Amino acid sequence: MNAENTSRRAFMSRLGLGALSIGAIAAVQACGKGGGDAPKCDDLTGVSDADKATRTALKYVDNSADPAKVCGKCQLYTAPEGGAACGGCKVIKGPIAPTGNCQSFAPKAA
Repeated sequence: MNAENTSRRAFMSRLGLGALSIGAIAAVQACGKGGGDAPKCDDLTGVSDADKATRTALKYVDNSADPAKVCGKCQLYTAPEGGAACGGCKVIKGPIAPTGNCQSFAPKAA
C-alpha cells in the first residue's frame, strides 16, 4: 500500500507540473501579441534573403512594446492600400504592421 500511495503522489505531482507547463507555454505564446490587435504581417513570400536579414538586423516586430513608437506614426511607413491590413516601409521590405516597430523608427513631423 505504501508503494501505491507513493505512486499516486508522484502521478499527481507530475500531473500538476504538466498543467503548469502547458499554462506557461500558452502565456509565452500570447506575450507581445497585444490581445490580437496587431495584424500578422509575416508573409515574406518574394522577399529576398538580404531584405529578410535587414528586417532581422533592424529588429522589426509586428507589435511595438512602446505605443508612442509604432510604424503608423513613422515617417518611413507607407499606409496599406485596397483594404490590406499591412502597409510598407521605405527601409524594410515586405509587409509592415501599423502597430509594428523597428530600430529605424523616425516620428512623423507634427
